[in-house]
Amino acid sequence: MKGLSLFSARLARYKGWVFGVVVSIVIVDLIGLVPPWVLGDAVDYLRKGGSEGRTIATFALAVVGVEICRACMRFTWRRIAWDFSRRVELDLRNEFFAKSVKLPPAFFDRTTIGDLMSRATSDIDQVRMFFGMGLLTLFDTLTIVVTTFPILIWLNPRLTLYTTLPLPFLAVICWRIFMETHRRARAVQEQYGDLTARVIENLNGIRVVKAYATEAIEVERFEELSDVQVSLSLRLARIQAIFFPVFTIVLETGTLLVLWIGGSGVVRGDLTVGDFVRYTWYLGWLTGPMVGLGWTLSLYQRGIASIERLNQVLLRPDPEDAPSGEAAPGAIEFRDLTFSFGEGRPNALEHVSFSVPAGSKVAVVGRTGSGKTTLVQLLPRLYEPPRGTVFIGGRDVRDLPAASLRRLIAFVPQDGFLFSDTLAENIGFAFEAPDVAAVESASRAACLDEAVQRFPQKFEQIVGERGVTLSGGQKQRACLARAFAADAPILVLDDAFSSVDAETEEKVVANLRREGKGKTVFVISHRLSSVMDADRIVVLDQGRVAATGTHEELLRRGGIYADLWRKQQLQEALK
Repeated sequence: MKGLSLFSARLARYKGWVFGVVVSIVIVDLIGLVPPWVLGDAVDYLRKGGSEGRTIATFALAVVGVEICRACMRFTWRRIAWDFSRRVELDLRNEFFAKSVKLPPAFFDRTTIGDLMSRATSDIDQVRMFFGMGLLTLFDTLTIVVTTFPILIWLNPRLTLYTTLPLPFLAVICWRIFMETHRRARAVQEQYGDLTARVIENLNGIRVVKAYATEAIEVERFEELSDVQVSLSLRLARIQAIFFPVFTIVLETGTLLVLWIGGSGVVRGDLTVGDFVRYTWYLGWLTGPMVGLGWTLSLYQRGIASIERLNQVLLRPDPEDAPSGEAAPGAIEFRDLTFSFGEGRPNALEHVSFSVPAGSKVAVVGRTGSGKTTLVQLLPRLYEPPRGTVFIGGRDVRDLPAASLRRLIAFVPQDGFLFSDTLAENIGFAFEAPDVAAVESASRAACLDEAVQRFPQKFEQIVGERGVTLSGGQKQRACLARAFAADAPILVLDDAFSSVDAETEEKVVANLRREGKGKTVFVISHRLSSVMDADRIVVLDQGRVAATGTHEELLRRGGIYADLWRKQQLQEALK
């Protein structure tokens, strides 16, 4: 019943399409009731010695005319059904993508991209197949049963009783197969997600695979997953294959009873030859869709398994967000912030408290794993901080609409990402249509302009997937340019100079000092030389604030910062 409710919720959204399909099918099946009756009359006419050519021609033309009408209507409902299924597919894909981009980063920490791709392709295809041929066949079968079965009873109740004797056995067998099909179909779809994840992971990391010459190992791992996929698919195919012989044997048993008992009735004169022909024709017409019903039930179970997997994403609650309001720049405060990435996991930050005046530059430094990146990710609510712990302009960030909050912040993450588009589109990503002047100005501020002039198509150069055509330094400067072009009042640079040489870094920092006047700037950097001029430096250690102050103050106090500074100065001297 759960599966039925999942489908009915979808069907309710397409009432017009469903109504068109149902009406067309009903018309087709009602028209289909005419030829057996005409044929029965023709047989009785010939049986009684009728031989008038015009009468025989009338019977023949009636059958041909009815079949032509039926064929036209059959084309109509098939066309409507296919259009309907494609509409369902389109809407599902759009909904799935729209939902995916709304989900918080924490969801993607637990879910592989390959699994999501499997849901967006294979699972949606399974749902489309059921909403197309599956529903079409189901409605057709139900209509034929509802219209034909009363005629069979009216023609010969006793014969119909014998015909239906095997049906209880069929129902029990089908229910067992039905439930097993659902279980195996779900296993197939989940395994397909694992297989897709492996492909995407290897293609994304193809340079690592080649660098370590592990092609053969990865191929072997993929083949193992493929073997599991084939094995699960064959198990599903075997259970599905049982449908057809079971349906055929049981239903043909009923046909055998009709031939035996009905034939005896004709011999005794209890049944006319015409009625016997009508009965066998109607029974045959009923048997075909009933056999097809096994295939439909198989589609239904695969569709149910797939829509359940889709609903695991589509029915997830949207991230909690403030209903209205507009974020405004101002002082930033972290107030006794303690944060972990999930229940049962250790705290990434503990009792972090400090404030940043509006328009100042603050650096967050510390050893690897001290919580620097986690801290700045909480500011734009990429991860949700606890209420009452992070404030901008005196307002809790949890009370601000996420979109409004994020428009205040230009964020350059550690793993700078570029889309497979032009350089101009990537730099002007924050805008619907990139402003040429803003793109060029941001490019100069990020010291990317000289490299751009060497590109054959300048800013119209396609950077490739993840910026593969650019060097590491160019890619990072392009991400910096994107943040500069956004011209947001708060700028967050998370280790944004790690792939940039020291000379270029000095130029970018100087430009940042000039371009960033009036902006609140957060800088995370392992190179302490790039944060010496910060108004305030916050030192983190194991998720706690170890010290705060200016560069000179922290050197005088000693501690972690002074130790890191001495080591970096020694490394520079050795170079």
